Amino acid sequence: MRKSTFNYIKDILADYPETDEHIRKREEELRYPYRESDINRDIKGTKASYDAQDNLMITIEQDKRLAGLERNKRVVQNAMEDVDKDTATIIRELYMKRRPQYTMQGLVLNELIHCSCRTAYRLRDQFFKDIAMDLNLNI
Repeated sequence: MRKSTFNYIKDILADYPETDEHIRKREEELRYPYRESDINRDIKGTKASYDAQDNLMITIEQDKRLAGLERNKRVVQNAMEDVDKDTATIIRELYMKRRPQYTMQGLVLNELIHCSCRTAYRLRDQFFKDIAMDLNLNI
């Protein structure tokens, strides 16, 4: 797997616990856009509309950033439901925690997962490959 693809998926997994919060904030930005006060509002003019922001407002369904966040959340959620207990533990402990307490070898030595270190790496790589396939990324 390409290193850039691996790091991209790693970033998605790190952001996964806060994805709901990111989605909520983005929807709020779209519903209530920031509008600067017009310092020339008292000047009479040609009655042209200065509310270009209202005319160009992106709807929630059309927003690419929001769609990407929801797609990433859905893909990770489906992948986590389809894996065995050891793989789920590896992903949660190493990639979803803000401050991971263990390394891959630490998970094996403390018997949090019941497989060898080599098998653990194989499980992790297969999980990342499945996510890359679901997101249509280059492997």
